[in-house]
Amino acid sequence: MIAIIQSFYDALGLQQSANMGDLLGLLSVLFIFIASIFMLLGRGGSQVSLTEEKVAQVSDEKPEAKERQVEPKAEKVIEEAPKVSWGDRLRKGLSRSHGQVWGRLGNLFSGGALSDEQLEEIEELLYTADIGPQTATELTEAITERAKQGDFTEEKFKSFLFDFLKEKMASVHDNVDTDLYQFSEENRGKTKVIMVVGVNGAGKTTTIGKLATKLTAQGANVVVGACDTFRAAAVDQLQVWCDRAGATMIRAKEGSNPSGVGFEALKTAIDEKADYCILDTAGRLHTKGNLMDELAKSKNVLKKLDETAPHHVLLVIDAITGQNAIRQAEEFNRTLNLTGLIFTKCDGSSKAGSAVSIVQSLKVPITYIGVGESVEDLNNFNLDEYLGALLDLRV
Repeated sequence: MIAIIQSFYDALGLQQSANMGDLLGLLSVLFIFIASIFMLLGRGGSQVSLTEEKVAQVSDEKPEAKERQVEPKAEKVIEEAPKVSWGDRLRKGLSRSHGQVWGRLGNLFSGGALSDEQLEEIEELLYTADIGPQTATELTEAITERAKQGDFTEEKFKSFLFDFLKEKMASVHDNVDTDLYQFSEENRGKTKVIMVVGVNGAGKTTTIGKLATKLTAQGANVVVGACDTFRAAAVDQLQVWCDRAGATMIRAKEGSNPSGVGFEALKTAIDEKADYCILDTAGRLHTKGNLMDELAKSKNVLKKLDETAPHHVLLVIDAITGQNAIRQAEEFNRTLNLTGLIFTKCDGSSKAGSAVSIVQSLKVPITYIGVGESVEDLNNFNLDEYLGALLDLRV
């Protein structure tokens, strides 16, 4: 072995003599190398055995055991948000008017006669409610006479007030055309023309979008005429509403003749046998005579296609305007002979009582009332619901 090592040294050109130490070193290296191989082989064998053992265990498991290991998937529970009824939305919307006016009136009654100071406060609160001077005077006198009888508690006052206000408005609301609220198959294809007017900012365009949405949801075919050609933003806004509702919209270039757009919209509605033709109009200041005359022209041109059109002329009134709303209604009614009112934004004002004086003065009914931005926040006007919400009285 030493000679073999020496030959290996010579082959490499090493000037070194092999000895016993070199032999022992070589044997040690060989021993370590062989031992390492055996160790690696031993580990591999144990891993293979372990794997085979696991496979055997899995194959021997019973099906029942497998099923117990699988946890059932939890069902996703979707909780729908509770729907708020129209009555509750109306009460919430009129809460400011009740809290700042009508509720404060009720707090003045303790069951006995009223003092002069209390009567003055009652009259002041009624004027704050913008129900009009005539109605405020009549109501104050009626309250004074009733209080003399005694036993005039807050609850009895609410009932008294409910009956008084209902008497002022009920006769006007008895003859409202229900076609404004509910589409009937009996009238399929008989185009009902609704002209919507009002000053800028009252919510006219949004209200028309809501009306179109409500009517198409009932299965009616609706054509909308975007006659407010002076405000491109209003036309675009109305287009969005019509697209959502599935209504047909007729529009023209900015600055086009509003009467011409209305004429084309009604012609389209008649040709397509639409159930409703709703016409938006440019916002008009009731103090500008020439602008009101243009509205009258837009109304009259429709008669070239249908002598009975428009079947309804609805004025959109912002409740926040209070007494000014009465003046608006008077001027629009003088020019267009209004058939109905739409009272909007009642949730943002304490002047929602102005509806009483408007109806009493013009003898024109409120057809719709709005208390918010969504479609559900516009609903047909119900006198009992309105007065109950205004006075916080369950009817």
